[in-house]
Amino acid sequence: MLTNNVVGESNAIAFVEDSSMEWEAVAPGMKRKIMSYDGRVMLVKVAFEKSAVGTLHQHYHTQIAYVASGKFEVEIDGKKQILQQGDVFYITPHVVHGCVCLEKGMLIDVFSPMREDFLQPLPDNAQ
Repeated sequence: MLTNNVVGESNAIAFVEDSSMEWEAVAPGMKRKIMSYDGRVMLVKVAFEKSAVGTLHQHYHTQIAYVASGKFEVEIDGKKQILQQGDVFYITPHVVHGCVCLEKGMLIDVFSPMREDFLQPLPDNAQ
């Protein structure tokens, strides 16, 4: 069911225009746009400047990331691999992972369930 651009009972927006979304600075050289989500899934665009670091971390969400542009050294569970435009990586829940941007680029992240923590205000020192 689609009513007023909202899908069913989820409050997810059916159509999202990139130009209508604001970037949110999340770390030095990194910014994101939370494009759409409901309780089960979330899609996030993350833009990286060269040398920006996605610090090693873990979470209970399943994550799939598509390398939309650029080149990244991705680390998952202690294993590193260089990935570039068109490549994908998959992260199971609770596995330590992170990345270093080798060439300016963008990742498209999908999380399940959605990242509730992304909807909270960032601490002042996050930027």
